[in-house]
Amino acid sequence: MNLAKKMAALIALSGLMFSCNNDATEQTQNTTNAKALARTTTPKRYLFDATKAQTAGNADWVICENTSGTPIRFPSPTQTSITTSTPESYWRGGISAWGVALAAEGHYVETLAPGAAITYGSTTNAQDLSKFDVYVIDEPNIAFTAAQKTAIINFVKNGGGLFLIADHTNSDRNNDGKDSPVIINDLFTNNSVQVNPFGLAVELTNYSQTSSNVLNDATNTILNGMAGSVTQLKYSAGASIKVTTSANSSAKGLIWKTGLAKTSTTGIMAASATYFNGRVFLLADSSPADDGTGNPSDTLYAGWTEVGGNHARLHLNASYWLAKLQ
Repeated sequence: MNLAKKMAALIALSGLMFSCNNDATEQTQNTTNAKALARTTTPKRYLFDATKAQTAGNADWVICENTSGTPIRFPSPTQTSITTSTPESYWRGGISAWGVALAAEGHYVETLAPGAAITYGSTTNAQDLSKFDVYVIDEPNIAFTAAQKTAIINFVKNGGGLFLIADHTNSDRNNDGKDSPVIINDLFTNNSVQVNPFGLAVELTNYSQTSSNVLNDATNTILNGMAGSVTQLKYSAGASIKVTTSANSSAKGLIWKTGLAKTSTTGIMAASATYFNGRVFLLADSSPADDGTGNPSDTLYAGWTEVGGNHARLHLNASYWLAKLQ
């Protein structure tokens, strides 16, 4: 190989490793036969929503986007090349660290890109929720339609895992009159399946603090799971959560605001519930998942690695619990 060809090859390799593009090969990948890495004997499939304005304003809550800032269905470069030493910058997105971490364990991640349909039980939708184990919705800024709400609740009811992240009240990033607390509460209370099926609600609050007020339960795998133990959670302008056990007896707080009793049903920072065969985890601040990199036009912060790695452990443990790995 002559020098010119060597230089061209190096440039191409550099572009592959450090950019996130809308590669045609990735877009035609057969998602029903995703190649699993060998680091887990039980690979799971995670779908990250990007249909609800997750990149509006200063947000960038996607695992991978192209250089135009548009979230893409198949993260690129290919996830099958990820190893345990792959940096989160392998993909461009404000929550790419989360996606890369799951792929490094041998799981499969995909994005529900803008314009894609949210369905459950559709035989014509290649991204129907039934094809995935966990559905991640990080700070939705567009309300769910009636059909979408039915699909999401039924997905959980029939065994799916739902990871929901809200932000503080008055955090309407796309200026359509609705922010993520309002949108998530509407999903809970105004659907055709059951009112308040999970026994969870986002309180319309806005506060910042680092809390060590964590549920003392060594058997709880969200707090003490495969990713390690969670001892702190930092909110940087987040909301709080209310649990209603009369609506769902499994609804429980996991981390509370400083000073509150661990029996409090309000002022909660992280909560979980089960619903029939499925599971739900709710966090009310988008900052802990932010890895600090993504679209250069956005101002992002490295929440993923804050408080000694507790945020990464919390998100990964919850991801594993939702997929019934622990």
